[in-house]
Amino acid sequence: MIRLSTTQMYNSSMNGMLDSYGRLNKVNNQMATGKRVLTPADDPVAAAQTLNTKTRMAVVQQYNRNVDFADKNLSLTESVLDQTEDSLIRLKEQAIQLGSDQWSDNQVKASGIEVKELLSHLQGLVNTRNESGEYIFGGSQAEEKAYDGNTFKGDAIEREAQVADDTFIKMLTSGARAFENIDIADLTTHNPAEAVFTTGPENLAATPKEYSNNMLGVIQYFVDATGNGADGAPVNKEAIRSAIGNIDVVFEQVSQTRSQIGARQNTLDAVKDNNLDFEAFAEKSLSELEDLDYADAVMRLETSMISYQASMQVTSKVSGLSLFNYI
Repeated sequence: MIRLSTTQMYNSSMNGMLDSYGRLNKVNNQMATGKRVLTPADDPVAAAQTLNTKTRMAVVQQYNRNVDFADKNLSLTESVLDQTEDSLIRLKEQAIQLGSDQWSDNQVKASGIEVKELLSHLQGLVNTRNESGEYIFGGSQAEEKAYDGNTFKGDAIEREAQVADDTFIKMLTSGARAFENIDIADLTTHNPAEAVFTTGPENLAATPKEYSNNMLGVIQYFVDATGNGADGAPVNKEAIRSAIGNIDVVFEQVSQTRSQIGARQNTLDAVKDNNLDFEAFAEKSLSELEDLDYADAVMRLETSMISYQASMQVTSKVSGLSLFNYI
């Protein structure tokens, strides 16, 4: 016969009560949080899968933040290029009008003031900044103004954002792509009164004026041809008529850049849809791994409560056992 001391019986009953309380406390915590797995020990396999899924979700959520930031920059750039195209269309209309022989030099100069104002507008557009204060056309030099007057100060490096494991999107468009290296003849004038876009032996004796080979240089040449240049050059109808074709070239380059941005935005939309699909799938998986079955929890709560109450009663009786009670 195995004889149990009073102390052994007390310890056994106390351990039973503590186990019952532990089970009751666990189910209470599960119901309070709505989670089945509270610690890795509850379900090691589910805990590991949950950790992996949450880690992956954090990566995808960062991708989506990159998508949103890139989309804002691309949308801003598209808006600026849209305004640029509108200005170029108006400038071409002015070139066609002012290049006509029906207009006197005084009329050309008076109407050419709008051309100068449009140049100022474009000079502002190319120095547009995003919500982070970066100059969107500055390339990797986004902290500095992209243009100083008509001169490009940035570079051709276009910052990328990672939006998926193997997908990077250029979120900033350099002015080098949109406005620089215009494919037309040199913007050189040897004499404001005889302004032309090409050089020739007969003009070598004159003092040349150099223009930036970019969108702003093209428009500056147009401005000077209307007699509204800083040097007070006279009206030059030939140069004004030359501006028509040159503006077309500029417009085409800007339009191509805008199309490229549209293609990037389409890629962003597709990537974001894929990322959102993954997030929905991951959230469903986490729910299946972690979420509590309340019907089962209620049954376990009732069982744990009954067990705990019974354990308390047993412990209470055992703790009162003493030989002195029977003397």
